[in-house]
Amino acid sequence: MDHSTEIIPELAVRDVAAARRMLADVFGFADEGGLMRLGNQRVSVVQAAPGGHGGIDHLALSVGDTDAALAALVARGAVLDDTTPDGPKEIAEFWGTGVRYVFLRGPEGARIELCARRGAAGGAGILGHDHIGIPCSDIGATETFFAALGLTRIAAVDLQRPEGVIPVRFLRAGESVVELYGPPGHDGAALAAEGLWRGLRLVGTGQTGERIGPDGLRVTLA
Repeated sequence: MDHSTEIIPELAVRDVAAARRMLADVFGFADEGGLMRLGNQRVSVVQAAPGGHGGIDHLALSVGDTDAALAALVARGAVLDDTTPDGPKEIAEFWGTGVRYVFLRGPEGARIELCARRGAAGGAGILGHDHIGIPCSDIGATETFFAALGLTRIAAVDLQRPEGVIPVRFLRAGESVVELYGPPGHDGAALAAEGLWRGLRLVGTGQTGERIGPDGLRVTLA
């Protein structure tokens, strides 16, 4: 895939206008022909009645300094998500130097992560896309699904944690990255069929149609 290929996450909300205002006023997104854009990250906000988080758990935005970016967003009304209620955490095993991250509550509770690689240039601004986080019941099957759509693996890490081993795979399409991870005991069938981050648009491949992957993951080719 070339750099024109892009993955656009779909955010399903009850109040589209309010969601777009929050993305603009709190996170800094701008309206671009119906899509919301922040740097190289575009989001499609669609009308729906989601039942919580589904097969796609979060959208991660790249920042130079997680703590500084968090402080700036909190000043504009952002609220910490229950995933990181005490503030930023770190994963030492990612990208050689590790990452520092924190989760916020986006529109209607949709998780939005701020993520900085350790040692990166600082700053309170949001740079744009980092990744889209997808928990998997069978990470191998989900990676195979994405590989068939043209994504390629760029990193693989197995996190050793008290609750068990958590396999993580990063796949790329153009400048877009998906993070697949397999939490111990993850049950994709128990997730909301229409989650807040309800699906992905994969554009620039020359293909059309809809594909349904493991755990009901929906990808629209355009």
